Amino acid sequence: MLSVEVARQQMLETIPVLPTEKRGILGCAGYVLAEALHATENIPPFDNSAMDGFAVRSIDVKGASKENPAVLSVVETIAAGYAPEKHVSSRQAARIMTGAMMPDGADAVVMQEVTELVGDKVKIFESVEENENVRFTSESVKQGDCVMSPGKVLRPPEVSMLASLNCAEVTVYQKPTVAVVSTGDELTPLGEPLMPGKIRDSNRYGMYAQVQNAGGIPIDMGIAPDDAAETERIFRESLAKADALITSGGVSVGEHDIVKNVLTKLGKMNFWRVAMKPGKPQAYGIIDGKPIFGLPGNPVSSLVVFELFVRPALLKMAGHTDLLRPTFKAVLATDVTNKDGRVNYMRAILTEQDGQYIAKTTGPQGSGILHSLVLANGLIIIPSGATLHAGETVDAQFLT
Repeated sequence: MLSVEVARQQMLETIPVLPTEKRGILGCAGYVLAEALHATENIPPFDNSAMDGFAVRSIDVKGASKENPAVLSVVETIAAGYAPEKHVSSRQAARIMTGAMMPDGADAVVMQEVTELVGDKVKIFESVEENENVRFTSESVKQGDCVMSPGKVLRPPEVSMLASLNCAEVTVYQKPTVAVVSTGDELTPLGEPLMPGKIRDSNRYGMYAQVQNAGGIPIDMGIAPDDAAETERIFRESLAKADALITSGGVSVGEHDIVKNVLTKLGKMNFWRVAMKPGKPQAYGIIDGKPIFGLPGNPVSSLVVFELFVRPALLKMAGHTDLLRPTFKAVLATDVTNKDGRVNYMRAILTEQDGQYIAKTTGPQGSGILHSLVLANGLIIIPSGATLHAGETVDAQFLT
């Protein structure tokens, strides 16, 4: 069996990065930048006040105090969005609002809270240093600077910066569209009576949500029955509509071979057994340049395999370079044993106490016990054949 690391690396080496597209500023959040962005303007474009107060010459308020205030003549009021009209000379001040342009002659701003306006005079009760409370031209970004490089994820701060750069659209990597299919006659759609021997189709909805969480665009392709012709039709339609296909069920040894036969007919597939629990049986291949992921049918196995394999693949397709969730050390709250010959990804509740993470499993860890994953906010990684005791540390990762 392949290790998780080897199988994932083999997969990621073949995952294609999608083409780029132009997107407007209001629709680019969450996308990955595909071009270098340079500033065409200084930010800020002029020296301005960092607060409401009075623009002064710092020398005129040197030594000012409550007992001995500096008294200056107010020559004008400068609101944000308007240019000053007066020069601040000796023993003068200009009332100024946050963000307003600094007047010529002034080299500092005294905050309003330490002043008292009396007619056309202002009493100032504290001194300021030269340049205090002033935001300077280009202190954030200088014209010509490279502000963002390719590979940058566009979060709200980056979108705000695009607006500051007068950038109405940007080149980004496309997000993958992902067809999601459940397989098997045993599955019952939502809203229908549950007949003997049948189970609810839960995996498709979980995978749909995981695709959304990974930044992809899911397409619900329904349930493929245990019929080769109909399964092939659904898979082909899925590949025509989407950049990738995810199936659930039909990849374990001894299971009905319809899914395997159809996938093999469509193109070159690898049917893997990965040394992990849950989720040993998996299928992966590239058909017509599009990745296909065959996930196990057990709900926990399906969700965990998606987290460890499909999520990083979808991120790569969308232009991301940081593909894996961070791992960290957590202290076990109870003893755990992994008698299996595979690495066990146990569902756990991770909490922070006194500067370290504490890990407590969510109870029985069967691959069909979906509630164990509902209770969890992370996974802890238990090596094969290991017995670990409370107080020992394990590798862990959050699920969100």
